[in-house]
Amino acid sequence: MHELVSLEQADAIIRGVAWGLPVAGILVGLIAGLVQGRVRRGLLVGVAFGLLGPIIWAMWLLYGSMVRYDPETGRAGLHSVATHALAALIFVGVGALLGAGYRRLLDGDAR
Repeated sequence: MHELVSLEQADAIIRGVAWGLPVAGILVGLIAGLVQGRVRRGLLVGVAFGLLGPIIWAMWLLYGSMVRYDPETGRAGLHSVATHALAALIFVGVGALLGAGYRRLLDGDAR
């Protein structure tokens, strides 16, 4: 029996998202800005959403390093409740910061 998606496949997908989202964000932001007549704002929003790709990749790498198996010590992060609690706190904190930032951006307070 083997996994449906290997770690290498998941890494390739996340890496593709990390590179593809910024490009898509800039293109969609530029098009939306041209349609609305606010190119600068469209690009700003597009870049902001495009940066989610590298952030997702960084969080994926962080999580992978936290839960990896260390053959020297025999410790696996997946077996530790403290590791999961720390990961949850980090992800919730980053999500809250991103949510506040994007909310501010989309409300038009930040230019």
